[in-house]
Amino acid sequence: MTSDEIRRAFLHFFEERGHSIIPSSSLVPAGDPSLLLTSAGMVQFKPYFLGESIPPNRRLASCQKCFRTTDIEAVGDTKHLTFFEMLGNFSVGDYFKREAISWAWEFVTQHLALPQERLWITIYRADEEASAYWQEVGVPGDRILRLEEEDNFWGPAGDSGPCGPCSEILYDMGQGIGCQEPSCGPSCDCGRFLEIWNLVFTQYNQDSSGQRIPLPKPNIDTGMGLERATAAAGGKASVYETDLFVPLIERVSELAGCGYGGDEKTDHAIKVVAEHSRGMAFLIADGVIPANEGRGYVLRRVLRRAALFGRKLGLEEPFLTEMAKAVIGRMGQVYPELERRKDFILTVVGMEEARFNQTLNMGLDIFQNWMVKPRQDLLGYIRPLLGQLEMYEPWRQVIGYFGGVRHLCDNVTGTFESLRGPFEELKAHFERVPDEKGDETLYEETEAAVRKFLSDTTRISGDEVFMLYDTYGFPQELTAEVAAEHGFEVDREGFEEAMERQRARARAAQKFGRDEKVLDRDYRELGIQATPFVGYDSLKYQTIIAGLLVNGQPLQTASP
Repeated sequence: MTSDEIRRAFLHFFEERGHSIIPSSSLVPAGDPSLLLTSAGMVQFKPYFLGESIPPNRRLASCQKCFRTTDIEAVGDTKHLTFFEMLGNFSVGDYFKREAISWAWEFVTQHLALPQERLWITIYRADEEASAYWQEVGVPGDRILRLEEEDNFWGPAGDSGPCGPCSEILYDMGQGIGCQEPSCGPSCDCGRFLEIWNLVFTQYNQDSSGQRIPLPKPNIDTGMGLERATAAAGGKASVYETDLFVPLIERVSELAGCGYGGDEKTDHAIKVVAEHSRGMAFLIADGVIPANEGRGYVLRRVLRRAALFGRKLGLEEPFLTEMAKAVIGRMGQVYPELERRKDFILTVVGMEEARFNQTLNMGLDIFQNWMVKPRQDLLGYIRPLLGQLEMYEPWRQVIGYFGGVRHLCDNVTGTFESLRGPFEELKAHFERVPDEKGDETLYEETEAAVRKFLSDTTRISGDEVFMLYDTYGFPQELTAEVAAEHGFEVDREGFEEAMERQRARARAAQKFGRDEKVLDRDYRELGIQATPFVGYDSLKYQTIIAGLLVNGQPLQTASP
């Protein structure tokens, strides 16, 4: 079955069982400031589950666009995605476990035709009711795994509220997938056993003390990832081999002039570009534009990460608009907002990629020449010193060797200050010790000092990471990835401190601001009309200044 066939079959299956089919909502949650992006199918139904609104039907089903920021750095393996489609059926105080389990089993075994011998079930360890219903539909007891609360219990969102056990359907992708160890089983996280459907049984209300009271009308909230379901139904080793990704994989390979399936690093870069191309196109279609915070930062990070991985494939010229076209061509019939906003999507992608390309080469050069190469030179020189200490060479030889290290360090630390402090500590240690061979304690102390210096040398400071971010537009997560490829780590806490110092400077330097008292005024008295936002359809718009307010008073002129 193709992904389009599975999507239609799922919605038709539940429509026949009395569910109202609800269109996907935007990736930008409406009226829910607690969420950055729509990350699950139930997001648009929260008001129904919370009793804030009356649902059009107590039985609902949807195919929801979702985006999860937590999986950005894991993209490229067999199962993690940022953008994905979530198939789900929901009961708002209507049916419960028996129906949800029965229908899920019927759909995966009869409509997806997944072999029963490849299916495994997980339940919350104390959920005897779910275990009985799974066995009722024909699942052997030894294929039902009981897991603890951290794995198979949902919620509450906070210290109190609705919650309940959940049950997952896992699909065995086959012995050739994952770790391939004889002991591999459903509890192994190697990627062989793929979670394709999660059934959440919201049946309790938990108070602040942790006590759980049964809800008078429990609810059902399920989610099946379309990409994973398509891979399982098609017998594919990963989601990237499904019809959802193959056209994008082929387009990246064509643009880069390289094959797919021959080299692990190349394949990984191709998959990252293909996956992120979907995410950026859908985010922009739903009104997100690149920015330095919030949703806009997520988009900017994904788009720039795709551009960086394109460079690893040899794509020196802008190419992401071509990838956006491929996404729109593949998904536009299912999600017409992609076609409606095609020009806007291509314009935003093109402008952001061009902006990033202007600084990408310079930023990478600075990273390599200022931060990586001097450290690598230094490490290559000083690591043998550690080896000498471990072999207990004559102490005078160690001291003499350090003279060369001192000369090199004096030159290197003049390039970037982050190593000056660690070097001075190491230098001070050597100046305290005698020329003659010391005792074993002295060797241990010196070895510890050298190891600390090596550790400091392989750590890129927060100020350096911030410089790349502030001057060259490198998200700190991107810097961390590039650093890891060279065997270095970044000081994330130091970066956040540098960011906060910048925010403080920006607040202090701000000249204009909103007068909160003005918010209570009737703007019509000031002659100012409502101004609709036009940024979804255009990046440029000619307008006029309707009025100036200074300390709540209208003026004809204003200056800093």
